[in-house]
Amino acid sequence: MMVVTMDGQRTNSDRPISSYDQEVRREVKVDIRQLQYVVRLAETLHFGRAAESLHIAQSAFSTQIARLERQIGAQLFDRSANRVTITAAGEVFVRRAQDILAQMAEASQEAKTLHAMGQSQLKIGLFYESAGELTPLIINAFRKAMPDVELSFRELTMTDQVEALANEDVDVAFVRSPVADSRVQVLELFAEPRYVGLGREHELADRDEVLTEDLVDQAFVVASPMAPPLWRGYWSFDDLRGGPGRIAASVNSVPESLNAIAFQGAVDTFPGSAARLHRPPGVVYRKITDGTYSPSALATRTGERRLHVEAFRQVGKRLAITTFSVVPGAVPVEEAPPRTPRPD
Repeated sequence: MMVVTMDGQRTNSDRPISSYDQEVRREVKVDIRQLQYVVRLAETLHFGRAAESLHIAQSAFSTQIARLERQIGAQLFDRSANRVTITAAGEVFVRRAQDILAQMAEASQEAKTLHAMGQSQLKIGLFYESAGELTPLIINAFRKAMPDVELSFRELTMTDQVEALANEDVDVAFVRSPVADSRVQVLELFAEPRYVGLGREHELADRDEVLTEDLVDQAFVVASPMAPPLWRGYWSFDDLRGGPGRIAASVNSVPESLNAIAFQGAVDTFPGSAARLHRPPGVVYRKITDGTYSPSALATRTGERRLHVEAFRQVGKRLAITTFSVVPGAVPVEEAPPRTPRPD
């Protein structure tokens, strides 16, 4: 039987206790059930209702309360005048009992969570280039920190990168800002320059760099209307243009965008990591010298509290501070040019 001293210490009643300990603890050693009983009686101020709610006979319940009062040497409840009231000593005792019961419940939940983690899986969503060269460092650091967590991966598209999180298809996702959805929380890792993707025969392809004014009137590849509107407009310069521009093609994925660039004369914008890591035939990239930067981020569901998901966020946060320089051209998000998108 588990007992708890009123200083919050737990002990096993079967363990031998010295005569000195018995003398010190004799009046304060109580059973967890007694704490539950006294708290319930304080809530109801009625022996019958309190006993019924705990599925115990009223006589047994009254006996336990009386025994507890004898053990601690103080009257907790006044039973005079056919009504029950709590005494000053009872109020102090009940507050302490509530604290102890809350601590026990929290410890139990933590134990259940840690046990579940030993059998848990972390589902990671990857949107195209993800966080560039930082991506494998984050994943490998997490695997080293929590080797018992099984990892699985899903490739995300322009239209499902938020929905996959909200629908619990993935637990954490590498995404690109802007993301404005109350169902997810965003941890930004770094920001990097944007590039424009051009077909090799495009009129701007012979330049080393381009300006935003060179692009606002171009025919853009745009994400499907099923993509988040703010995100959709950012990559096709709607934010700079003040509204929609010319549309060359509507797509669901980055590979579809690259095909439209290579074969339909369209243009699209990309973060530096994508321009560096993915170079399909027929497409060239040119840096946009006066454009806003592209923040890379980790997204999780709002209110997510599982420890292994939070651990992944913390690994990403730490490496974003110490190791973002592995991504060429990357800067801390707060050092990005004005109007670079940030989470709400």
